Amino acid sequence: MKLLVLAALAQLSLVRADVPGSFVNRTLLGMQPASLSTGMCDGHRYYTNCGMGSCYDVQVCLGPSTEYRSCSVSNPDKPFCNNGECSAEPVFSQMCWPTQIYCTSEGWFPDPKTCSIYHSCEGPYRVSDVYQCPSGYVFNPETTFCKKKQTDEDCIKLDCRQKTALTPFGNSKKYFAFCNPMGISTYDIRVYQCPAEMEFNGKTCVFKCPDEGRFAMVSNSKVYYECAAAGEDGVAEVCEEELVYDDATKVCV
Repeated sequence: MKLLVLAALAQLSLVRADVPGSFVNRTLLGMQPASLSTGMCDGHRYYTNCGMGSCYDVQVCLGPSTEYRSCSVSNPDKPFCNNGECSAEPVFSQMCWPTQIYCTSEGWFPDPKTCSIYHSCEGPYRVSDVYQCPSGYVFNPETTFCKKKQTDEDCIKLDCRQKTALTPFGNSKKYFAFCNPMGISTYDIRVYQCPAEMEFNGKTCVFKCPDEGRFAMVSNSKVYYECAAAGEDGVAEVCEEELVYDDATKVCV
């Protein structure tokens, strides 16, 4: 019993140590697109900056010509452009606007490109609200707040180069993504999360049976899981039309 109490207190202390991020939507901050002249090369000097409205590309001004270098391609650990250089963290301004994601369900979601950014979604088919963790903090998928980064493993990352249909976020058992190639090292990314009682096993969301028997699906009253033994994947069963699953009697009523 003492061990359980100590474990609970330890978990509570971790939650209390987490902090919320800052709301950084461009509309909330009153950000407006910079004028064209702000982000353009002057046509004479040789220097670098971050092209107009670009968080991810270094604009290389070569006298009369202009070239671009993608930070996310040339240096994946530093995917953002800050002051003409690739950086691990974005600095939002008129020259760099927070990128919203396409929501697939209600809830909190990690950012596909950096672990110091996360998103809030009110429901599917909408765009997200963007939050940024304080410097030195990263998104914690367990609490959906920001935690102090202690090790590289604290930063859950998405690698779209994996040859799988669905891509996991690091070791997270909650979040995964669908990466649709759009060109060389460019992807259209949709972020998903498993239902509350399920976990991602690298291929799909599964219900891990706590014991033998039947267990209700929290998100759908018509569905329950049939479990043959503890630790196995539960089989989802659907009640007949007009019936719902009653977890007290373990039958559809």
